[in-house]
Amino acid sequence: MRRHRSTAARRHLGTTAGVAAVVMATGCSFFSFDPDVEDGAQGEGTGEAPMLAALVESGDLPPLEERLPDEPLVVEPNDRIGVYGGEWSTALVGAHDWPWLGRTVAYENFVRWAPEWDEAIPNLATEWEYNEDATEVTIHLREGIKWSDGEPFTADDVVFALNDVFNNHDLSPMAASDPGTAEKLDEYSLTITFDDPNALWIENNFILYQLVEKPLHYLGEFHIDHNPDADELAEEEGFADWVEMFDAKAGVLSSVQYWQNADMPTLRAWRVVEPLADSGQMVLDRNPYYWKVDPEGNQLPYIDHVEFDIMQDEEVMLVRALNGELDMHSRHFNTLANRPVLAENRESGGYGFFDLVPGEMNTAMISLNLSHEDDDLREIFNDHDFRVALSHAINRQDIIDVIYQGQGEPWQGAPREESPFYNEGLAKQYTEYDVELANEILDEAGYDERSGGVRVAPNGAPVSFDLSVPTDFRPDIIDSMEMVVGFWDELDIDVDLDTEDRSLWQNNREENEHDANVWSGDAGLRDAMYDARWYAPVHDGESNFGIPWAKWFRSDGDDPRSIEPPDEVKEHLEMYEAVEGEPDPELRDELMADFLSVSQERFYAIGISLTPPGYGIVADHFHNVPESMPSSSVYNDPGPTNPEQYFIEE
Repeated sequence: MRRHRSTAARRHLGTTAGVAAVVMATGCSFFSFDPDVEDGAQGEGTGEAPMLAALVESGDLPPLEERLPDEPLVVEPNDRIGVYGGEWSTALVGAHDWPWLGRTVAYENFVRWAPEWDEAIPNLATEWEYNEDATEVTIHLREGIKWSDGEPFTADDVVFALNDVFNNHDLSPMAASDPGTAEKLDEYSLTITFDDPNALWIENNFILYQLVEKPLHYLGEFHIDHNPDADELAEEEGFADWVEMFDAKAGVLSSVQYWQNADMPTLRAWRVVEPLADSGQMVLDRNPYYWKVDPEGNQLPYIDHVEFDIMQDEEVMLVRALNGELDMHSRHFNTLANRPVLAENRESGGYGFFDLVPGEMNTAMISLNLSHEDDDLREIFNDHDFRVALSHAINRQDIIDVIYQGQGEPWQGAPREESPFYNEGLAKQYTEYDVELANEILDEAGYDERSGGVRVAPNGAPVSFDLSVPTDFRPDIIDSMEMVVGFWDELDIDVDLDTEDRSLWQNNREENEHDANVWSGDAGLRDAMYDARWYAPVHDGESNFGIPWAKWFRSDGDDPRSIEPPDEVKEHLEMYEAVEGEPDPELRDELMADFLSVSQERFYAIGISLTPPGYGIVADHFHNVPESMPSSSVYNDPGPTNPEQYFIEE
C-alpha cells in the first residue's frame, strides 16, 4: 500500500524541520537537547550501597567513579531520597509468568515512558532523530555505560543484536518481517533503517528491549559469524548446533531461557544470581555498574535484592498477599472480586493499595466477523444498521450491576477519558438501552420478516449465528455474554453462546472460522496509538472483526490468508499508515484523532462497559511507589515509575 503524509504534515516539515531530520529529545522543548532533572538529567555519582562499598574496600570492585558514566542519568524519586538495603519480595505464577520480570526489573530501553505517560524521555539514548519520512532513526547512546560485568556498552552491541541476531533467519522469526537494519556511525551513535515508515518504533516496539540485552563481548562466542568454531563449541556443551546454543544463552525464541542464564551481562538495576525455574525462587542482586543516580548523586538502585517466589497457583499468591508477604505487586490476584477481602485485611497484613488506571477500555468487545467466508453472514454483519440495533438492545447497566458490582459505565470500543485520544462520540454512541428502537432499526433495514420466530435478513438468510468465548480467559465475560444473548433473543435473533477452549477459540479466529467472538478491549490510554486493534483492522492477530483484512494490510496483500477490504476500510487504513509514518509527535496526535473520528463512523465492534480502575498492593515499609499509575502492556507498569528508586524502611 502506498504511504502518504497529510498536507499539514508536509507543510510543517517544510517550514519547521527544514531538513530531512525531525529530532526527538523530550523533557524539554521539541527541538531541544537539554532534558531537565526529572526527565533524565545528568549528574555526578557520590554515594553507593554498603554492600558495594565493602567490595571496593576489599579490592574486588573498582571505585564508584570508575563504574559510572561521566554523566549518569539522574532519576527524581517519587517521594523522597531513599536508603540502601533490603529485599523486594514479589512472586510469579510459574516460569511463564516472566512478563512480570520485564515490568519490574527489566524496563530499560533506548527511551522510556515518563511516569505520567505523557511523553517518551531519554534513557539509554540521550537523543534520537527520524528522517522526514520516518524510514530512518538515528540514535545517540549515553556515553560511558557499562554492562554488569564492567565491559562498555556501545553501538556495536546494538548493531550485533539487530543485524546478526534479529535479521538472522536461523535465529529469529523477526527476520522474515522488517526489523530494520543498523549501521554504526561512531562508538555511541547508529542509524536504523526500515523498509517502510516507522515513526512509532523507538517508543513502542516489542523488539526494543532485546536490542539492549545482547552484549557482543559475551554472546559473540556463541554466534557462527563471530566465532567460526561455534558449532564445535555447541557440541562440547551438548547442543545440536550453534543456533540451539545461542538461543539457550540469549533467549531469542524463548524469554524463559533468557532469564535462566545467570551469566548474561545486563544493563539493568539488578542482575540474575538465581535463575528462573519452574518452582522455588528466583533472585536478583544489584548491578554494581548501574548507570543511574538520584539527585544527590547516590547510585541506584536503593534495594539490594529482588526475590520472586515461583508459585503454581493464583490462590496461593492471594494468601501470601493477605499475609503481608509481598512487598509490591499488581498481577493475577488483584481482581475486582478479591478487592474486598484484601481491603479488609490491610491493617493486619501491613499493606495498602495503589491505584491502576487500566489501559483496558472495555470489559468485553463483541466482534461480528466482517470478513466471514459465508456470503450471507458477511452481508448481515457488514450492515451498519444491524450492528447499531444489536448495540441498542444490550442493557449495559444491568450487566454492570450484576457482573461488575456496579463499577463502570456503558462504553463502546473507545479510549478512556484519561487518554489524550478520548472521543466522547465514539465512546458513547449506541449505548442507550432501547429495545423498541433496536426493533425499529431492524424493521426499517429490511429485517422485518420472520421464519420460525427468527428474523430473516433482506438477503433471505435467517439471522442466526454463534458467539464464541474462550473458557479459560475471563469468567466475567462468559457471564456477561449469557446476558447479551438473552437481550438479543428479545429481537428474535438466534444466537448461540459457544464456550470454547482458548486454543480452539484462537485457532478459529486466526483461520477466520468464527461467526462472532468476544475478547477484552485493550488499548484505551496512550496505547491506543500503538495498538489500534479495535479502531481499525490493523492487527493481524487481534482485530477480531477483520483478521483477514488486517493480514492484507500488514502484508500488502501477499499473505495467502488475507482478504482485500472494502474501499472505505482501505481509506481508513491509509489514515493509520499516516500515523505510523509521522515523526512529529504533535502532528501524529492530530492524525490519530482524525483516524478515531472515522473509527466512530465505521463502528467495527460492539463494546459493553468501561473497565473499572484496578489496584495493586504495597507494603507499609515499601516506599516511593506512586499512589496511582497507568496499567498497560505498552506502558509496562510499574517499570516507568522507576523501580530502582523504590526503597525499604520500617
